[in-house]
Amino acid sequence: MDFIGGTGPIMHMIGLPTFMEVYSIDRTFQALSPDSIDPGRTKPDVPWAWRISDDAGCANQIVARVFIQCAEALDNKTLKRGNVEEIKVALHTCKEDLRNCEKAFLRLAGEHDIIVQTINKAGGIRVENRVVNDLPQIPNLEQDATTFLASGKRALQSIAEVLNEFYGIVISNARFDKGITQLKKLNPSPTSLLVCLDQFTTLINRVLNLRNFQDHTPKKTIVENFHITADELLPPMWRVDPEAGKPMLPEMHDIISSLIALAECSFFHGLVDNVYLPAGPFAYVVEELPPTDRNEGSAIRYRCELKFVQSPSQRSSEEVERPLP
Repeated sequence: MDFIGGTGPIMHMIGLPTFMEVYSIDRTFQALSPDSIDPGRTKPDVPWAWRISDDAGCANQIVARVFIQCAEALDNKTLKRGNVEEIKVALHTCKEDLRNCEKAFLRLAGEHDIIVQTINKAGGIRVENRVVNDLPQIPNLEQDATTFLASGKRALQSIAEVLNEFYGIVISNARFDKGITQLKKLNPSPTSLLVCLDQFTTLINRVLNLRNFQDHTPKKTIVENFHITADELLPPMWRVDPEAGKPMLPEMHDIISSLIALAECSFFHGLVDNVYLPAGPFAYVVEELPPTDRNEGSAIRYRCELKFVQSPSQRSSEEVERPLP
């Protein structure tokens, strides 16, 4: 196939159950085999096909860190627990939902910047005859806010599905609090993972509260466009009533960054806790790629490799068989 579009060469290729994704720096392609197009093989001459599925590629933080680096880390590893293909599907779904978050954020940020530039160029909000005419507003603000929150909650559930596979637990509806309770009951409990999840508790609760109280009582999520007070023009904000409002766009940016880190952290802890080790003084180690080892144009950050740790005489037999946390 000749993949047309984007910048530079193909840098990564990852197979999924019904298609293959192919990545250049700034494009994602999906290649469909005859078996994918015609599962029943009703015709002998069904062609291959490809399409551009996203205008972001391996230079994008979400694409590279949530999916590519994690899917590639699963290569050539045997797991004690967890289905590799199901884990890849969950990571891919998480990637897609986080990209929807990012697209909603970028649409709103673009409209926000245009409004701010226009106001600054005019020297501020104009008051004529004690009236502010045509108060600036971002179109489709509530719709994009809902898209962001719904996609963020689905991304959380996909991260939960990765943990369900690795640890044999059942987290549903993104209830990480219940998942943490289940993880603590495991023997041994994944201490490092629990420390990691504890650091993201505030983030998880914030996303779930903003999303859930769009639809459910007793509280209510309020989304406000540009609005004026007696003293100033305020930017778009959101809040869970009766809490005070918080500027929406900076928090959206922070949520995306934190969900990327949560997906990354959850996956690599789960992988190290569940990968089989060969005999001898070895362990799988997750390490940040030094700048000299990074491909130009790729945002991949971590790798998981088998490393020599210490001689067997320095470790108990139990330690030799158990992967390092």
